[in-house]
Amino acid sequence: MRKVEQIFQGAVDIFAEKGFDRATMDEVAERSGVAKGTLYYHFDGKEDLIAFLMEEGLERLSKYVHEAVAGCDDPAEQLRRAIYGLVRFFDQNRDFCQMLLMGVWFNRERQVQFRQILRNFYSQLAAIIQAGMERGQLRPMPAELSATGLFGLISVISLRVILDGDAMDCEQLGNFIFQQYLNGARICGEKETSL
Repeated sequence: MRKVEQIFQGAVDIFAEKGFDRATMDEVAERSGVAKGTLYYHFDGKEDLIAFLMEEGLERLSKYVHEAVAGCDDPAEQLRRAIYGLVRFFDQNRDFCQMLLMGVWFNRERQVQFRQILRNFYSQLAAIIQAGMERGQLRPMPAELSATGLFGLISVISLRVILDGDAMDCEQLGNFIFQQYLNGARICGEKETSL
C-alpha cells in the first residue's frame, strides 16, 4: 500500500474517532503505520492533511458516482444510480462519511474550503438533474440547488444510520431517497412513480 493511502486510511480513522481538533498528528502517524517524519514529508500540518482528506475523499466519491451512472443515457435512471451509488459509498466508507459530515462544520475556514470542494461534486448531480428537466422527466427548478438538497438528504440519512450503528440496506435506502426526490420533483399532474 502506498504511504499516502496508508495516511489517508489512518487519518480518516483517527479523525472519525476523535474529531479534527482532538486528534494529533502523532496519532495519525501511529494509526497510519508511518513515521511522523513521513507524515510531515507529505503534509505541512493537520490543516493541510484535512484539506487532502476532503479533496481525495470527494474525488473518490465523485468517481464512484461517475462509474455508477456510466453507460446509462436516461436521466431518471442515472439519478437513481447516482443516489444508490452515494448510499453505497457512504456505507462502504463510514468513517470518511462521519468525518466529512460532522467534523468539518466546526471550523469556519474548513467550511469555506469544504463548500468549494463540494461545488464540483454538485455540478455532477446538477448535470443529471438538468438533463432530466430537458427531457421532461423533472419539472423546471434550479439544478444546482436541487443537487445540493439531494446530496444533503442522502448524506444526513446515511449519517443517521451510521451514527445509530445500524446495518445499511443500500438498495432499500437508495430506493426510498429516489422516490422521495423524484415524487417531489416530478412534473405536476403526473401520477407518483414507484419502483
